[in-house]
Amino acid sequence: MKQSIDFEAYYRIAPPTLILKPNPPYYTILVANDAYKSVTNTSDKDLIGKGVFTAFPQNPNDSETENAQSMYDSFNFVLRTKQQHILPAQRYDIPIRGTDDYERRYWVVTNFPMLDDNGEVSYIIHTPIDITSTFILAKNERIITEVSDSTIKNLKEFFSQAPVAIAMVKGKEMRLELANPHMLQLWGKTTDIIGKAMGVALPELIGQPILKLINHTYQSGKSHYTEDAKILLVREGLLQEAYFNMVYHPLRDASDQITGIIILATEVTEQVKGRTALLQEQQRSRLAIEAANLGIFDVDVERGILQGDARCRELFGIGSVNTTDQANDFMNALHPDDRQEVIQLMQNAFKKPIKNDDYDVEFRTLSMLDQQLRWVKAKGKLFFSRQGNPARFIGTVLDITREKREEQLKNDFIAMVSHELKTPLTSLKAYVQLMLKRVIQQKDMFMSESLTKADHQVNKMISMINSFLNIARLEAGGIKLEKNAFELNKLISEVINEVTVIIGPHKILFIENDEFWLEADRDKIGQVLTNLISNAAKYSPENREIKLDCQNLDRSVKVSISDNGIGIRENDLPNLFSRFKRIESEQTRNISGFGIGLYLCAEIVNSHNGKIWAESEYGKGTVFSFELPLLAE
Repeated sequence: MKQSIDFEAYYRIAPPTLILKPNPPYYTILVANDAYKSVTNTSDKDLIGKGVFTAFPQNPNDSETENAQSMYDSFNFVLRTKQQHILPAQRYDIPIRGTDDYERRYWVVTNFPMLDDNGEVSYIIHTPIDITSTFILAKNERIITEVSDSTIKNLKEFFSQAPVAIAMVKGKEMRLELANPHMLQLWGKTTDIIGKAMGVALPELIGQPILKLINHTYQSGKSHYTEDAKILLVREGLLQEAYFNMVYHPLRDASDQITGIIILATEVTEQVKGRTALLQEQQRSRLAIEAANLGIFDVDVERGILQGDARCRELFGIGSVNTTDQANDFMNALHPDDRQEVIQLMQNAFKKPIKNDDYDVEFRTLSMLDQQLRWVKAKGKLFFSRQGNPARFIGTVLDITREKREEQLKNDFIAMVSHELKTPLTSLKAYVQLMLKRVIQQKDMFMSESLTKADHQVNKMISMINSFLNIARLEAGGIKLEKNAFELNKLISEVINEVTVIIGPHKILFIENDEFWLEADRDKIGQVLTNLISNAAKYSPENREIKLDCQNLDRSVKVSISDNGIGIRENDLPNLFSRFKRIESEQTRNISGFGIGLYLCAEIVNSHNGKIWAESEYGKGTVFSFELPLLAE
């Protein structure tokens, strides 16, 4: 394990600790943990980058000890021998910040070397334990030369109150000398285990690495640090899998003999399981992406960087991963006829209000390597920063070339069949109208009504075939808009007059307001109005009102057609404008239709840079609305 990682683990859960640079005579302070700053009433500003004796100079009023020299000698010993050194019962007064005064303190100090790969000292870990209260109770401070029994008692009190889990084992038999409440809680044990050998106190540890690490620390005299160590513990009567960050630190007596091991632990079970679950989810996602043959793209909007994986680059015909300007290459790989539209769609997405919107678009790519044409479907999600600016755009691309070819064959077939059907139907309509005119002259009411109904059915067939032809043209890019300026109210009135004959007893309420001038394809917008009004009549009981309303939205006009019909369920609304989508229910079972009309309406409105939607309350009616830009003045 790398020393830097172990170092961080120790630093996070250790008692008061300084990390010093081995640069005598200064021994510069590199890091001070929170526990150290708390016990010395200091901050990073007081410590970091300063020599330890600059930050903590000798108390000029202390004539009894040579504490600074003792500390300096201890550092030199560690640097020279590369061994740990302990100063038992060391007086070292600390300055009271902001004054010239000092506070008397007594410490048990451990200085421990951290060695690099070459066996040289890279850092010194300086760990002082405050035992001032013990020495204040002592009658004669000058004769104390090592940690007394009262000091040990004080250390145990310190351990019991420490915010991290601490335990101490003594001797080769690894007898548990103490374990503070935090450690007992982690182990799932009580104070009954104190005084027992570790293998007896926690028999489930037998055969696990932890006992070997404790023994190795005792034998080698070197500290060990482990991260995310897996340990099986019996807690609440069950053998549970837990994970810990652990520190094993040897204890030495005044003669530098190892007497025991201090163990510090922090449980990280939830973090490890969370990372494991995330990793598994990422692996599942990768497998799903690979199985679906998806490519992945990631756009850093703020930095203008676009990256794609190997599959994404393949679909765009971009070569090596080492491409220096992927964003430019991706744009150049778009088919010339689609490039501007795709770029515009992305730019529009970036201008949307502050919300995470989905992006779904189909376009063609032209390989930069072999000029192969592909159809791809791109789906993505745009994420905004806290400031409301576009930050990340992440998504997938899928090769849909085969589906597009099959769809084109189907559309060609529909167009061919529709065209072949339209010719005989046109002739049939002419014959029906001719016969109808003759029977009217003969005043044959039965034949007149029959032929009128036949003419109506022929009209429905012609309308349906025209819809199929429109879809075929639309899919082939064949529906062209012929835009001219016109006034919307006049068009609405014309459409109402035309559909009144078709919708029978339904009454259309329309009140003209302001004039609304559009620059659009008049026939296509008329087709949208006809379809929506016919739908309102079709899905409403007879003799019900249909309301039509226009509303000025400053730069656009909103047209709404509302009915009091059967309504639409909420879960059917999102797919209402999909091709061949019909709402299936008891009320619609006997209503004819192929789910083409609303799809065509949506395509026509969208091609005019407008939008269309529906609002409904099931059983009470529906409001279809569309919005179109007004003619600029």
